[in-house]
Amino acid sequence: MQEAQRESAKTVILMTAAYGAPLKKTKLSPAQKEAHLQASISDLTLLKDIDNNFLDFYTPNDKQECNHTTLACFLKELQVLKRDVEEEDKQLVTNIEKNLEDLMDPDFSNPTCKKCEANEKKKFPEFHQEMTRFLQSMQKEIV
Repeated sequence: MQEAQRESAKTVILMTAAYGAPLKKTKLSPAQKEAHLQASISDLTLLKDIDNNFLDFYTPNDKQECNHTTLACFLKELQVLKRDVEEEDKQLVTNIEKNLEDLMDPDFSNPTCKKCEANEKKKFPEFHQEMTRFLQSMQKEIV
């Protein structure tokens, strides 16, 4: 009986240590960034023809030094899109979100960059086109 209690205590300590350990986000290699961007662009291409002309999306078109702010804005707007797409398209949006979240730098801050809500609102076809262009430009920066 005592042995079982000892094993149980070890498990609790181990689990506590595992859950309490902060996970430090590791930086992606250029090849990993390229793969995430390519996967996002491919999934975005599959969303090109969705019927969503009733929502407006904040659509950033900021300068290069604001890439992380622009990326964060596109991510925020993808959450809006995900709530309003058909079930079969939700997974594509989720895939894009996951890939782009991995590209985010949590330490980035640039007070000169526009807040997402300061960008012009556009319908989905224009939002889609701007996001595709942005991801392609990020891709070119890696190479």
